[in-house]
Amino acid sequence: MPDLRTIEIDFDVHKIIELERSSFSETPNEVLRRLLKVNGASSAPKVVPDTNAGRPWAGKGVTLPHGTDLRMEYNGRRYTGTIDNGEWVVEGERFKSPSAAAGGVALTKDGKRTNLDGWIYWYAKRPGDTDWVSIKQLRR
Repeated sequence: MPDLRTIEIDFDVHKIIELERSSFSETPNEVLRRLLKVNGASSAPKVVPDTNAGRPWAGKGVTLPHGTDLRMEYNGRRYTGTIDNGEWVVEGERFKSPSAAAGGVALTKDGKRTNLDGWIYWYAKRPGDTDWVSIKQLRR
């Protein structure tokens, strides 16, 4: 077992660590090791897109290419995913739409699933993009 030390951090730093967690099972120490690129850091499981398939996802006039990175924040937690072969893959689960993905992974403060309008919450970074863009803006 590693030699652990206690450190004091302010609430803003704590919030950032929580937002960077890739899952509820990832500890704050694992988050910091990953972000700081400390040797032996565990990497969060990331779904690798199937490069043989490559179908984009399309809905409501928006097309997101295969390999598009996805992220949303809800209730103090960041969720990440990718477009893989025409589907939203978030937290290891596959969804057909942004709302299904948002409602499928986001939890209320009571730990319950909720219905969310994913068009409000999700941001995308398409292959070749340098910035994140709200998918709601892409509908305009």
